[in-house]
Amino acid sequence: MPNPDQDLQAPCAAGAFPLTGAWLDALIQHAPVGIAVIDLSGKYLSVNPAYCELYGYRAAEMLGNSFLMVFAPEQREPVLQRHQRFLSKGSELKGEWDVVNRDGKLLRVLSESVAVRGADGQMSRLVYVLDITARSRAEHAKEESRRQVLSVMDALTAHICVLDEQGVIIKVNRAWREFAAANGGSDELCAEGKNYLDFCRQPLAFADAGALEFADKLTEVLAGRLQSFQVEYPCHSAQGPRWFLARVSRTLDVEPPRIVVAHDSVTELKLVQEALRRQEAELRDLAASVPGALFRLLVRPSGKIEFVYFSPGVQDLFGLSPEKACGDGRALLRCMTREYREACEVSLRRAVASGQAWEQEVEVWVPEAGAGPKCLQIKATPKLTGPGECVLTGVLTDVSARKQAETALKASTESFRIFFETMPQGVVYHAASGQITAANPAACALLRLSLDQMLGKTPFDPGWRAIREDGSDFPAEQHPAMEALRTGQPVRQVVMGLCLPEGSLIWLQVNATPLFKQGLLTEAYTSFEDITELIRTRQELHRQASTDHLTGAANRRHFMERLQAEYGRIQRRPELCSCVVTLDLDHFKKINDGFGHAAGDAVLRHVTLLMRLGTRPLDVVGRLGGEEFALLLPDTSCEDAQVLAERLRLRIEQNPVQYRQSIILVTVSIGISAILSSDANAELALSRSDQAMYAIKEHGRNGVSIA
Repeated sequence: MPNPDQDLQAPCAAGAFPLTGAWLDALIQHAPVGIAVIDLSGKYLSVNPAYCELYGYRAAEMLGNSFLMVFAPEQREPVLQRHQRFLSKGSELKGEWDVVNRDGKLLRVLSESVAVRGADGQMSRLVYVLDITARSRAEHAKEESRRQVLSVMDALTAHICVLDEQGVIIKVNRAWREFAAANGGSDELCAEGKNYLDFCRQPLAFADAGALEFADKLTEVLAGRLQSFQVEYPCHSAQGPRWFLARVSRTLDVEPPRIVVAHDSVTELKLVQEALRRQEAELRDLAASVPGALFRLLVRPSGKIEFVYFSPGVQDLFGLSPEKACGDGRALLRCMTREYREACEVSLRRAVASGQAWEQEVEVWVPEAGAGPKCLQIKATPKLTGPGECVLTGVLTDVSARKQAETALKASTESFRIFFETMPQGVVYHAASGQITAANPAACALLRLSLDQMLGKTPFDPGWRAIREDGSDFPAEQHPAMEALRTGQPVRQVVMGLCLPEGSLIWLQVNATPLFKQGLLTEAYTSFEDITELIRTRQELHRQASTDHLTGAANRRHFMERLQAEYGRIQRRPELCSCVVTLDLDHFKKINDGFGHAAGDAVLRHVTLLMRLGTRPLDVVGRLGGEEFALLLPDTSCEDAQVLAERLRLRIEQNPVQYRQSIILVTVSIGISAILSSDANAELALSRSDQAMYAIKEHGRNGVSIA
C-alpha cells in the first residue's frame, strides 16, 4: 500500500485526479492509513476503515456529516475556509494538525490532500491522515530530557564543563561558576565561549608541574587520539590545603564530538587517608607489642572493684603502668565517659550475678596518652571465690581499627549504593542461574519496569522479546549475561533490540562481566545504554542508499541485490518458481519534450504508485534507470506474472496522469521471464525479460510478452 509521506505526490486542485477506477476504491478501503473524500461543503463522501478507527467513529456516523467534527470548535471555521480555498483556488493543504477523536482524546495527525474530480465533475478533496501522536510526544519528551540533563548538571557538586573539539567551553554547571567566582576566576578565561585549553596553558592554571601534562593530554582528547584521562592536583587556599581530581573524557557516538571536564574535590578523602595512615602506624606499633592487656578483676562482697593484675599491654591501652592501674581500681573507669562507665558497671554486675561471661565494648579517653578515644572490647569469665566475692579473668582488646573499618565499610557501601542508583547507564545483576538479583533505577527506567517486576526474571522469561538488527529473534541463551555466565569471559558491545511492555522498541548496547568469589563464578552484571537514535539513523541511511529518490522505488543496486538473493534461493530450491518483469514507458521522450521534465517526473511517480498498488508487499518494485522499471515476483509462475502484468498495463492505460491543466496518456511495454536454476547468473533472467519487452516495442508497444 502507498506511503502517504513518500509515494503520493499530490497535484494542485486546478488539475485533479478523476475520482474513478477500481484502484482508487481499493486504495481507500484497504490502505493502512486513514483516507477520506470530502466535498466542497465539507461533508464526508467516503471514509476508509483506518480513518474511522483513528477517530473512533463508525462510517455511518461520518458519511454525510462535516469533517469539522474532528476539530475543536475554535478551529473549525478557519479549517473549512482552507479546505474550500484548496478546492477552488488550488492552494496547498497539508501538514500537522491537532484533532479530537470521539472520546475527546487529543491527537496529533499528519495529513496530505489531493484534489479529485467525481463522476459528476464536482471537485472533492481526498485526504490521507497518519497518526503521529506518539512521535510528537516523543519529541516533546526528548526536549524535556535535554532540560533535565542541564538541570542534573547544575545539581551535581562536581565542577563540570563541556568543550567542543577546539577546546571552547560550550556549557558549565552551577558548581563550576560558583567555584570560579569564589576563587577569583576570570570570565575571560574560563566562562562559556572561552577557550579552556588556552586557560590550562596559563602558568597559574594548576599549582604544580602537572599543568603542562594536563594541557598536553587535553589536546590529545580534543584531537580524538585519547579517549579519557584523569589527574589529581593540589590547589591550596588560605583556608587550608585542598586537592582536586580532574577527569576528562570524550563522548562516544555523539556528533559533533563533545569533551566533558569534571573537577571533584578530594580534600576530605586525602585528609581521611592521611589520618588513616597515622592511625594504621599506631596500630602497627601496638601490634608489634602485646596485643591487648590481660587482667584479673576482683569484685568484693561490698561491691568494691579491684584490679589485681594487668599485663604490660595496659600501658599502651590506658597510658598507665600495670602497677598504677592495679593500685587504683577505678582509674580505668575514669577514662570512660559517664555513659560508658554506667553501662560498663551494669553489665559487669549482671555478669557476676548470673555467672555468665562478661562482654562489653567501651570507649575510653586517656588524657595522659595524648591520643583520641579508643574502643576497647572486654571479654572475661567470672568465678566465685567466696561468699559474695567473684574474680573475673579476661582480656582487654583494642578494637578501634575494627570499628574504623566498619565505619569505612559502611561509608564505602553507601558510596557504592549512591553510584549504583545514580549512574545514567542501566545496570542489572544476574545470579549464576541467570535470575535478576538487583537493578538500578536507570535500568528500570530504560526497560519501563519496576524493580519488583524485574527481580527473579531471567533472559528466558516469556515476557521478554529481544531482536537483532536484521529483525530476527535474539535467542535468550545468547543474551550477554548468559554468555558471560557460561564462558566466564566478558561480553562487550552487543546490540540488542528490546520490545517494551507498552509495545515500543528500543535498541540497547549491552556489556556483561562475570564476577568471581574465591575462584568460583557466582554472578554477572550487565550494563547497557539506549542507542535507539543511533540505530534508527543507521537504518534510515540504509533505506536512503537503497531507494530511488524520485519515485521511492528500489534503486538499481538494491533491486539487483534482491534479484541475486532470489536467484540464490532458486538455485537452492529448483522446484520453486519466481519471475522478473521489466516495464518501459512508451514514448516517454515525447512526454518530456511536450510537457517538460517536471511532468515526466510526475508520470514516473504515478506509474510507481500504480505498480505498488498492483503488487504484494513481498514483491520488489524497482527503477532501473530513466523510464525503465522492473518487478521481482517471488513464488510466482509465468502465467500469474502475465495476469498481473496485463492488469497493470491496463490500469496504467486507463488512468492517465493529471498534470496541471493537462491530461497525459501513458502506456507501457512489459516483458516477463522466469528465474531459472539453470541460469549461469541472475542477470540472464533480467536480460530475457528485456528482450521480450523490446519485442513488444517493435510490434506497436502497449503490450505484454513472455520470454
